[in-house]
Amino acid sequence: MVRRLTLAEHALVELLGGLLLIAAPLVLGFGPAAFVAVLTAGALLAGLGLADGLPISTHMAADTALALAMVAAAALLAAAGEALPAALLAVIAAGELALTAGTRWTRRA
Repeated sequence: MVRRLTLAEHALVELLGGLLLIAAPLVLGFGPAAFVAVLTAGALLAGLGLADGLPISTHMAADTALALAMVAAAALLAAAGEALPAALLAVIAAGELALTAGTRWTRRA
């Protein structure tokens, strides 16, 4: 697989995805559990986008762990009847995994 995105581009996509997740429950009026889950995922994702000083291996592990946690939260929300928040988390989680796979994990340009 060709890894094309730089770390700066990776961080920008994470920040934008996190901001989207933060705004979604406010704009779409999610229920309490979905509100907390999606807002928390957004804050963590945006935080990873802003975390410039993390070692690369730590950032990679955090990306994967957060994506898996979002998949688990999406499954729980779907089981609770919260289809839209579940779908949103699942899509962002898939995007995060694709982003992680498509990043050139080096600090050189």
